[in-house]
Amino acid sequence: MTCPTLETAAAWVLDELPTAEAEHFEEHYFGCDACFRRVVDIERAKQQLATSVPPLLTERRLEALTAERRLETVHVEPGARALIELGGDRSVGVWIMHAALADVSRVDLEARGESGDVVFAFNDVPFDRARGQVLLACQLHYRALPGGPKLLVQLREPAEAGGRELGRYHLDHRFDSP
Repeated sequence: MTCPTLETAAAWVLDELPTAEAEHFEEHYFGCDACFRRVVDIERAKQQLATSVPPLLTERRLEALTAERRLETVHVEPGARALIELGGDRSVGVWIMHAALADVSRVDLEARGESGDVVFAFNDVPFDRARGQVLLACQLHYRALPGGPKLLVQLREPAEAGGRELGRYHLDHRFDSP
């Protein structure tokens, strides 16, 4: 028997199949281990997308997230080391990195792992000039990122603005099982 397409399975998970097609898919799905696993994977991806947040936040986005879920927030000053702990009902945390940002027009961010390799980098990140803050989200599923649980994050002005370092932060992570 031929399995339904990935698109059909996804449409079923998203409740987008017409009733007759959904019934036909279900007849197959409940007897097929491969399709059952496929649906479980799609549902897991759907859940992760529904609960994911972007890596960099604005103050407004942070307020909205705080209203809808429990967030771990950690303030960190330039040159300091801090720890964020995620697990259980704490699937998202936010690093609130403080820096002197009153006179900058753009900020770039680079994160390096324990090996010194770049784990991620973003240009022109959102920042709050008045509060002197850059908000970096961390999520439980990031524990799979390469580089280890310790990151060295650096904020800089873009090269064309002089490339001045604005802050360097040692961000440690502890990920408990959900």
